[in-house]
Amino acid sequence: MNTTHINHGHMREYFGWVGNCIFIFAQLFQIVHTFKIKKTEDLSYGLEILWIIGNVMYTTFGILDKSMAMFLGNFITLICSIIQLIQKIYYDKKNKNKSGYDVIN
Repeated sequence: MNTTHINHGHMREYFGWVGNCIFIFAQLFQIVHTFKIKKTEDLSYGLEILWIIGNVMYTTFGILDKSMAMFLGNFITLICSIIQLIQKIYYDKKNKNKSGYDVIN
């Protein structure tokens, strides 16, 4: 008789950590890519702002749900999202000054 017991609470946390790592690395790749090409006109302010709001909501949910994976992962992606928004503002302004036209997103 098999008496193996799977703790589903821990299993959810493992999936949370793996998902968080994927999202964090995706954002880090975008941050590095943006730094290299020094352009952000293909990113919209709407995306960046909604991404930040969503991360604040999920970070808060992680606190309320007492889920370290949910909290920490979304807190890190929140920081990455803020960095991306700062890049968007900086490079749009810098590129506008170079080209003389307004970048609209």
